[in-house]
Amino acid sequence: MKKQILFVAALALTFAACQPKYDVEDKTVATFEEAAVAPAETESVKHLTETGTFTSGNFEFTQEVSVSDWGTYYYGNVVTNKTSKEYKGDYQNDMSAKGGAHGGKNFVVWTASYMGADGVRLKQAAVVPGFYVCNTPWVVDAVLNGDGMSTVAGGFGDDDWFLLTISGALEGKAVNTTVEFYLAKGKNYVADWTYVDLSKLGKVDELHFALTGTKANNYGLTTPAYFAFDDLGASK
Repeated sequence: MKKQILFVAALALTFAACQPKYDVEDKTVATFEEAAVAPAETESVKHLTETGTFTSGNFEFTQEVSVSDWGTYYYGNVVTNKTSKEYKGDYQNDMSAKGGAHGGKNFVVWTASYMGADGVRLKQAAVVPGFYVCNTPWVVDAVLNGDGMSTVAGGFGDDDWFLLTISGALEGKAVNTTVEFYLAKGKNYVADWTYVDLSKLGKVDELHFALTGTKANNYGLTTPAYFAFDDLGASK
């Protein structure tokens, strides 16, 4: 399985076209293909119908589900195969990625959880080579057209940014480095699956994600706090 990875050259990052070379049979890589989501033709995010954990490769993930009169909402690590490319003003495409998964059918959309399950545990401590990351359509819409809540109207200006920070821990102690990856700068955004190298974190048994940005109001970040990832643990 090989896919061309497109990078957004206008970002202040070093992006280059490349081919993934990892062994798809490597059982330490989280591909999420074993997750019991609905067939791709119908598209689903309902891997778990209630809060719980699931495993893929050398990793354990937590998904949280909140059911209310307003609907069902997912937090943490949500397995999905949704491929919608447009955000139309409601939540129908918050769990999507352009063109679907990086490999196979399934991938994860991560969003911060107010209940705290924002990380990933390794079943066995290891150096994690990296993973593939993509924006969701909702984020792209906010970059291009605005999020409707920012103190400054409209989409991203030249000085705006949306940043993913990955940190790690080993035996309960945070490692002393982080990996930063800009999902958007100005009107330029990560438009396709892009490899992020995590090896400089060193040996870890936990990974944690955080999303920050310049678009905010008195309650915090207004850019939708979502990103998609796939093939966690893959080597480029």
